[in-house]
Amino acid sequence: MSGIVFFGTADLEGIIEFYEQRLGFERWLEQPECTILEYGNLLVGFCEREQAETDGVVTVVEETRAAVDDRYDELTDVADEPPSENEPYRIYNFFGTDPDGRAFEVQTFLHDDYRA
Repeated sequence: MSGIVFFGTADLEGIIEFYEQRLGFERWLEQPECTILEYGNLLVGFCEREQAETDGVVTVVEETRAAVDDRYDELTDVADEPPSENEPYRIYNFFGTDPDGRAFEVQTFLHDDYRA
């Protein structure tokens, strides 16, 4: 298992440049409007949005759809909707809310670029 933290940004290329050039991150995966960076075992995704999102989304990455479904079964009381396939991002996921009101996501990648 692994995890990713996502943040919205109004300047995707600028924020990617900062993390790559100033902090030594490397590009891990490109998706529509999103870039996922890695630094060691840390994965951070930045997605183009109207304004910067400083609260983020805590994303847990599972290895299979079945594992996402199992997590959903455990979290139905705090999940927004059942898991579904998100074709543009090639993921299977669902979102929910933690006790503080912070968003979380459980997902699995549906492509060969995924490294567990």
